[in-house]
Amino acid sequence: MLGNRRIKSVLALFVLAASLVGCASSSDYSPFLRAEPAADSVLNRAPRNLRLFYEALPDVPNSSLTLTGPDGNYDLRGFHTMGSDDLMIEITNPSIPDGVYVVDWSAVVGEDSAVYEGSYRFSVVTDR
Repeated sequence: MLGNRRIKSVLALFVLAASLVGCASSSDYSPFLRAEPAADSVLNRAPRNLRLFYEALPDVPNSSLTLTGPDGNYDLRGFHTMGSDDLMIEITNPSIPDGVYVVDWSAVVGEDSAVYEGSYRFSVVTDR
């Protein structure tokens, strides 16, 4: 009888641990699909816009994009969607210098009320 209790206790702990691992891995989900400029791309001219694509239409008022590079944070304007499950924004001064840029984003996507966040990098190298 004591052996059965131990087996049941070990099984219960195993099931609990497995369910916690499942919960942890589900937090890795992101509705982000791709971006323009693309993640890890190297551009030979500065982009004029940022456009990020998601699995469903983002809620613009509850979403945000920022661009950081060699000169710090860059001004962005005209945050909107083109209706293609995307977020788009114009870089106010598109004459950004060569260097590495980081786009940080947060988005509420589709019917899901969760706020998803992420970031990606791209580079501008005009002296080739």
